[in-house]
Amino acid sequence: MGQTIPIFFACNDKYVPYLDVAVTSIKSHANKSTDYQITVLKTDVSEENQRKLKTHESDNFKISFFDVKDLLEPIKKNLPDMFYYTLAAYYRLFIEKAFPQYDKAIYLDCDVTLLSDIAELYNIDIGDDLVGAVYEQNTDRDIRFTNYVKDIIGIPPKTYFNSGVMLMNLKEFRRFKVQDRFLDMLTTYNFDCLAPDQEYINVICHGRVKYLPNGWNKHSFPDPPEGELHLCHYALSLKPWHYDNVINGEYFWKYAKLSQFYDIILKEFNEYTDADRQKDREAFTGIVKGIESMYHSERTFKKLWFKK
Repeated sequence: MGQTIPIFFACNDKYVPYLDVAVTSIKSHANKSTDYQITVLKTDVSEENQRKLKTHESDNFKISFFDVKDLLEPIKKNLPDMFYYTLAAYYRLFIEKAFPQYDKAIYLDCDVTLLSDIAELYNIDIGDDLVGAVYEQNTDRDIRFTNYVKDIIGIPPKTYFNSGVMLMNLKEFRRFKVQDRFLDMLTTYNFDCLAPDQEYINVICHGRVKYLPNGWNKHSFPDPPEGELHLCHYALSLKPWHYDNVINGEYFWKYAKLSQFYDIILKEFNEYTDADRQKDREAFTGIVKGIESMYHSERTFKKLWFKK
């Protein structure tokens, strides 16, 4: 029995086809001498879709499902609305206590494609930092987002990381009580922010982050990756199953063609309309308006947390 790599995803039925592509890509680069344990954090993944995902299993590649409903129910009323994300985005914050058997784990969003063995990410030494993560590349692309990180969250923009790919030091999470801190901050302050799951974990982990080359979480922007390209992340609305010519989209389609959900994914691509793309643009406009409104809010991290 080799080294075990714990990998977590958060997913609902809508995203199962894209999760299947991610899992296909991970397995394509898996080492036979390494054990991979994928756990899908879910509330509403159908039995049929669970069965389909488990067809990837082999002697050293296992997939299990963990229902987070009981964990969410006591705090669901306190979870703030998010401009772009779903409730599943919060699931990663419960790994620390729900899986005490792991001292270290990887969390991945479903909209990723692996080009290397995920064990390479797991084996990066992050010391006693809480997370290993990549700087949020979207922050550089629009001054409004740069200023949002500085003026609303209250941390230097170059320290703000993307939480869609994280190497989590769960041993330090427990010592630092990250989940308890999150729940306390949420219920006490309920800050105004764009993506609460990402903002809260950035604030909690601030100063204890090992920054990784963006080749481990490369968004679909034209700037080249730092070092080798290991992982493509189709963040925000830049989904190759909705748009032509998405940067690094060819890697997604390579593994989509191997996926048992290929016909569904292709149908989604073919049926995505100009009206749908207009909704994407309107969602972005809504995000920008949300940023503008937060400058008038007294419930921001910068005003409430960093000045207390």
